Amino acid sequence: MSVRIGVEVHVQLKTKSKLFCSCSTEYRDKEPNTVVCPICLGFPGTRPKINKKALDFAILIAKALECRILPKIFFSRKSYLYPDLAKNFQITQYEMPLARDGFLNININGKEKRIRIKRLHLEEDPAKLVHIGGDITTAEYVLVDYNRSGVPLCEIVTEPDFNNPKEVRMFLTKLSTILEYLNVYDSSLEGSMRVDANISVDDGERVEIKNMTGFGKIEKALNYEIVRQRHILRCGGKVKRETRGFDESQGITRSLREKELEEDYGYIFEPDLTVVKISDEWKERISKGMPELPDRRAQRFVEEYGLNHYQAKVIIYSGKAMADFFEECCSLFDNPRMIARWIITDLLKCLNYQGVPIDKSRMTPNLFVDFLRLISEGKITERLGKEMIKEISMSGEHPEEYLKRKNLLKDKVDVKKAVEKVLEKNKKAVLDYRLGKVKALEFLVGEVLKETRMVADPIEVRKLIKASVAQ
Repeated sequence: MSVRIGVEVHVQLKTKSKLFCSCSTEYRDKEPNTVVCPICLGFPGTRPKINKKALDFAILIAKALECRILPKIFFSRKSYLYPDLAKNFQITQYEMPLARDGFLNININGKEKRIRIKRLHLEEDPAKLVHIGGDITTAEYVLVDYNRSGVPLCEIVTEPDFNNPKEVRMFLTKLSTILEYLNVYDSSLEGSMRVDANISVDDGERVEIKNMTGFGKIEKALNYEIVRQRHILRCGGKVKRETRGFDESQGITRSLREKELEEDYGYIFEPDLTVVKISDEWKERISKGMPELPDRRAQRFVEEYGLNHYQAKVIIYSGKAMADFFEECCSLFDNPRMIARWIITDLLKCLNYQGVPIDKSRMTPNLFVDFLRLISEGKITERLGKEMIKEISMSGEHPEEYLKRKNLLKDKVDVKKAVEKVLEKNKKAVLDYRLGKVKALEFLVGEVLKETRMVADPIEVRKLIKASVAQ
C-alpha cells in the first residue's frame, strides 16, 4: 500500500508586535486575556494595519525555500465557526499568497529528495482554547485565552511528497533549523511551530490531523494513522474524510469533525487592508540580509575544519546554537575533529538527557575546551572523561576542580600498586591469562581501572599487567 503525506506548517514569527495591531507577542505566562486590544478582539469599527516586519520575515523564509514571490498580494477573510477568533473570521491569504512553488531537499539514505513547497502565506494566529477536565473530545467545558490571537503566523504548505513519517520528521527538523538561522522564530517557545498533516493510504480518502507539536509526537501520530487506515481498508471498510486530533496520552488519533472543503470557508477579499506590492527593491533588500544557511555551513565545516559530512550535518542540525558552540570551541582549541567527536558521542547525549539546549546549558565553550585539553594532554583518560562530562555538563564545575574534589588527579594515583593489588585478589584470572585466555587480561585491566577510579591509562595498565604476569 502506498502512503502520501502533505503538511501545513504554522510558524510563529519572532516579531515584537502582532500581525495587525501593536499588542505584544510576548503573551506566554501572562494573565489570560490581558495582551489584547480592540483590533485583535475584533471590535466593530476597528481597522487592522499590516506589520511590515512580519512581511520581511515571510519574504526571507520564501527566499530561503527557493519560492517564487508574487509581485502583488492581498489578504482575505476566512469564515470561522470556532470561538478562538472573536470576529468569527481569520485574516489570511488564499487567492494571492506571498509565495509559491518552492522546495526543500532532504537526505534519504544518501540521496537527495525534493519536497515541493506549494505555497507560503501570512495569517493571524487564533486564540488558545483551554480544555478543562479532559482533552478536546472529553473536556467538561472550554475557556478561551485571546492573548495569542493575532500573533503573526507564516504558513508553509507542501505538496503530498512524503511517503513515510520519518521523511516528515526529517523535513521539519531541517525546516526548523533553517528558520533558526534566519532568526525569524524561536524553537524553544511552546507552540512556536504547529503542524497539520494530510495523509492518505493507497490513494484513499484524505484525513487531516490537526495542531500537532513536537517532531517525535508528529511521527508517532502519523505512524498510528497509517496503521488505522490500513486496518480499515483490510477489513473492507472505507476511510472517511475527516479532521482528527492526536491523543498523546494514548498514542492514538481521535475524530474531531468532518473535514471542511475550501468552499466551506467562504473566502472574501479583506476590505480593510490594501493590496501590497512586493517590489524588486524590497526583495533585493531582504536578500542582502540572508545569513549563511545550514547546508552551506555544513559544507564549510567539511572544508574549513576537516570534518566528515556526517559530523558536520549532526552538529548543524542539532541547532544553530550548537554550531555556534562548535565554532567558538574551535577558536579556543586547535583540534576540530576531537571537538566534533566529543560533541556528537557524548555532549549531545548529556544535553538530551538533561532536556536542555546547549545555549541553556552550563557547559560553556571555555569549560568544554579545558576538559578536552585534559584528555589530549594525557592528564585524564577518555574513559574517565566520559564519566566526568555527565556531571560537569550539569553542574558547570571546572574539570580540574572536579578532579581535585574527587581526588582523581593522575599524579596522586599509584598505578603500579593498584595493579599489584588486583593481581593478588584475582589469582584465578592471572592463571587463566597465563593459560592463554585473552578475556582474562581484559578483566584484569577493568579491575585496575575500577581500583584507580578510571584515572589510569588502559594502555599503561595492560603493559604493567603483562610485565608482572611474565615474571
